[in-house]
Amino acid sequence: MGETVHDFPGRAFSGEPVPLPEEPVFRARLAGGDLVWIVTGYEEVRAALNHPLLGRDLTPQDPHMGAEATLAGALRDRTLLLDGPAHAQLRHLAAKPLAPRRIAELRPLIQRLADALVDDIERTGPPADLVARLALPLPIAVLCELLGVPASDGPVFRQWTDRMTAIEVAAQDGVTAALQAMFDYLDGHLEEKRNRPGNDLISAWLAAQEADDRLTDAEIVQLAFSVLFAGYESTAAAIGACAYGLLRHPGLLPVLRASPDLVPRTAQVLMRTQLATPYYRVLVARQDFALAGVHIARGDGVMPLTWAAQRDRERFPASDIVEDVTRGGDRPDFVFGHGPHTCLGAALATAEIEIALGTLIRRLPRLRPAVPPHTLAWHTGRFPGGGLKELPVRW
Repeated sequence: MGETVHDFPGRAFSGEPVPLPEEPVFRARLAGGDLVWIVTGYEEVRAALNHPLLGRDLTPQDPHMGAEATLAGALRDRTLLLDGPAHAQLRHLAAKPLAPRRIAELRPLIQRLADALVDDIERTGPPADLVARLALPLPIAVLCELLGVPASDGPVFRQWTDRMTAIEVAAQDGVTAALQAMFDYLDGHLEEKRNRPGNDLISAWLAAQEADDRLTDAEIVQLAFSVLFAGYESTAAAIGACAYGLLRHPGLLPVLRASPDLVPRTAQVLMRTQLATPYYRVLVARQDFALAGVHIARGDGVMPLTWAAQRDRERFPASDIVEDVTRGGDRPDFVFGHGPHTCLGAALATAEIEIALGTLIRRLPRLRPAVPPHTLAWHTGRFPGGGLKELPVRW
C-alpha cells in the first residue's frame, strides 16, 4: 500500500485552522509541490525543534516553503540559519542588543509610536482598518528606530518583504532582486554607522566582540536583514491575529478594562490560541532517524507546526478564554520556536503585541468589529507571516 499524502491543510476562510489528520506526524504536499513530514503533536514538535539531525541550513535543492531556500542560499558567513557552533557563536554576539533588559528600555518608545498611530485612527474616525493602521506600521516603525534608519524608508521595506514572503512559485523571480536591494541598502547604512555610531542595533553589532571574535560586515548586514524580515512580517501578523482574537471574545474587553495588568497574560493566551500563520520553517533531515515511530529519511523535509502543538488538547484542555486569562498557568512554549533557534527577537515582538493590545483597550474602550469576524479574509500565500488582510473596527 502506498504512503498517504495529504494536501497541506493551511487555514480555513474564517482564520481558524482546518482539521488535521490524527497522526502526530504525517506526509503532506506544500503549495510549491514539495513533500514534507508535518509534525503536530506537542511532544513530537518539541522533539523536532531540538533534534540534532534536523538542519536549518537549506540549499535550493532541499524541500522548502516559498522563498526560504532562495534566501538561505543567498546568505554567507555565519547566519542564524546555521546549526551547531557557528550558529551559537553568532547568536551570542548578536543577542545582547536584543536582550529583554534592552527591550524593556525600548517600551516607552514603542508606546509613543503606538499612541501616535491610535491618535491618527481617532482623528480620521471609524471605521478603521487595524491591519493597515496599526498592525503593519507599528513593527516597521519600531524596526526603523531600532536599526537607526529613516522612518520614511518603512514603505520600501514593506515592498521588499512582500516580494520575499510570497509562497507561489510564479512569484519567486522577484525574491533575488528584493534581497539584493535590501542588502545594498543595509550595506550603505553600515558605513554610515561605522563613521557615526549611535544607539542602534547596527552600531551595537559593529562594537560587539567576545575575546577575538567579532562580527564581520557581511554578518551584520545579514543580521539586520533577519531582524527586518522576521521582525516585521511575523509581528504584524501576530498583532492583527491577537486583535482579532480580542474582538472574537468580547467578554475579555470588560475584564481587561477593569484589570489592565492582565494584558500581558492575555497577549500570551492569544498568541497561543489565535492562529497568525499556518506555517513554520521546513527543516531537513541530515541522516535517517525515527520520529513518533515514523521513519524520516535523509533529505526529507520536516515542518513542525508550533500552533498545532499549542492546541494539543492533552496539554492545553479546552477552556473559556476569559477563565484562561484570569487563572494564569501554562505559558506558550512554541510561539517563538524552541531550543537553540528560539526567535532572537522574542522579547521585542512580545513587547509590541502587549503594547498594541493595551493601547487599543485603553484608548478605544468601545472597540468592536465593523463586520462579522468570520467573514474576514486571511493571507494564505505568505511565509512566514500570513495574517489578516484587513480588520475593520468601530468604537
